[in-house]
Amino acid sequence: MPDTHILNLIEVRLMSEIDEIKSRLDVVDVVSEKVPLQRAGRNYKANCPFHNEKTPSFIVDPGRQSWRCFGSCAIGGDVFSFVMKTENMEFSDALKLLAQRAGVELRGQETSKSRDSYFEINKITQDFYKDSLFTNEAQVARKYLESRGVAQGSVEDFAIGYSPRGGESLKSHLLFHEVDLEKAIECGVINRLNDGRTRDFFWGRLMFPIFDRSGRPVGFGARSLDESMPKYINTPSTPIFDKRSTLYGFHMARDAIRENDLGVIVEGYMDAIAAHEHGHRNVVASMGTALTPQQVRHLKNLAGTFVLALDQDVAGQEATLRSLESAWQIFGESTKRSQDPLFSGNPIKINVVSLPEGKDPDEFIRSDGSDWEKVVDNALPLLEYLIPVVSGRFDLGVPGGKGRVVESLAPIFRLLDPFDKERYIAMLAEKLSSSVETVVTALNQIPRQYSGKTLKKLENPALHERSNLNIESYREEHTLALILKYPELRDVAADVNPECFTRIEDREIYLKWLELDLEASLVEFIDPVLKERLTKVQAHNILESTTVDLWEDFNFCIRKLESDRLKRYSTNFAESQDDKLPSSEVVNAINDLNKKIMEIDASDR
Repeated sequence: MPDTHILNLIEVRLMSEIDEIKSRLDVVDVVSEKVPLQRAGRNYKANCPFHNEKTPSFIVDPGRQSWRCFGSCAIGGDVFSFVMKTENMEFSDALKLLAQRAGVELRGQETSKSRDSYFEINKITQDFYKDSLFTNEAQVARKYLESRGVAQGSVEDFAIGYSPRGGESLKSHLLFHEVDLEKAIECGVINRLNDGRTRDFFWGRLMFPIFDRSGRPVGFGARSLDESMPKYINTPSTPIFDKRSTLYGFHMARDAIRENDLGVIVEGYMDAIAAHEHGHRNVVASMGTALTPQQVRHLKNLAGTFVLALDQDVAGQEATLRSLESAWQIFGESTKRSQDPLFSGNPIKINVVSLPEGKDPDEFIRSDGSDWEKVVDNALPLLEYLIPVVSGRFDLGVPGGKGRVVESLAPIFRLLDPFDKERYIAMLAEKLSSSVETVVTALNQIPRQYSGKTLKKLENPALHERSNLNIESYREEHTLALILKYPELRDVAADVNPECFTRIEDREIYLKWLELDLEASLVEFIDPVLKERLTKVQAHNILESTTVDLWEDFNFCIRKLESDRLKRYSTNFAESQDDKLPSSEVVNAINDLNKKIMEIDASDR
């Protein structure tokens, strides 16, 4: 067994920049700059800055250096997560801000500067395209925008531009600004040909800069103006851009989505631009494809309702179905995770807009007498849209046809509230010309994923080797290592509540892993300061095991992590009640939490 004293010395010497920043900053000082705190026992209390409330439910705990909302937000974290949320920042930007405040020099600064250079190159490119829109050559682009009704204000707001023909204009401009062409190639704005020559990646196209959530340009979308194909092309994947993880207009829509408690998802650039131009600022675009799980995860914590407003021709219906598959898969996690009584808020609702035939959102919004808000308000609830559409995809008159409809809808039915389930089962039965009893029987006969596995407690022997160390921290690292190593765990691992990871580095690694497809390299997209931690987690010793052992190990770990999370929540909530006698509502909430903890712990005995 390793010497505990030696291991502790190693931990001290390898204190990360994040730990050092935390040791120098007080969460009370940081939070109090944004929120007027009042002393409440050993803690501080205030109205939550992230939602409207009359009774304070926002607690700052100086002992644990943490904060948490016990109201409808049900969120919490440390000084990093507070700055990220209040300043609308990515982790890397919050890290730099807090490092500067704490006087901590970041060892990954050079790598970070390299990453920043991609944003700088994109900004130079964005400004070049924007200026090029007002050249004589770009008259065709300006006429196109005019024909689509795009106002000059929108051109400015969305930084719409034009890429000149010829293939050397941007390259020359970048060289004038002393930009490293190799970096520009990595950035996706310059292309290297097979013979080694370089030229502009885009030319003769209308340009739509694509921004990250902080408003930094990460890539470009480009539309042809002479009907050449493909009509739209995007920047290829780069160290700062992945189309599957990005939503067009997100940096402009994020606050409006939160304020309205409603987000609207359209398909194209022009759809989003038209919506914002007409005052509907809670709209984002999926950039011409079906929604991806990575895009959905950016949205799900911002609002209680999301509306899909995609084209409803045959191709549009297919895209809507693919988007709903991703959306429900991820939004459904919120329903499954709403286990903290009173404080979990309402489950997320997904609705679908059905526009007049032949019109896309851009055309509808710009048409005379259109009432976009009314159409969005009257959007069909998920299953009211899905039941007729999915039923129409199968021949109900052949053997097995009705069963395939039920099988397609079963995963969503399993997550429904019992009262909603009863209503929609009746609707489905009517659509299938079957009895309610038959539909219920069919739903019950469809097996659940992994239902054949016997999940038993399996203590990993490696845990015993470090029994004198922090078992919770080790288990979190072990769980994250399993997630990163075994792709087959992805579907179940996506259900892990990020707050199960108490270490912010592990939480950020997990959240970035959620955003990326299996094929993407995590190390390329992760913040430089997290790479040391990622390397350590990936080097974590995992004993080789059978497939069954792997599932048993993983399920045991995530049950323990969830139990630990709920214990922390219960303790924090109890302590947040000051010294006064708790109300019956509070007592019941704590009892419900403790009951859930006991159920999880009992399953592992």
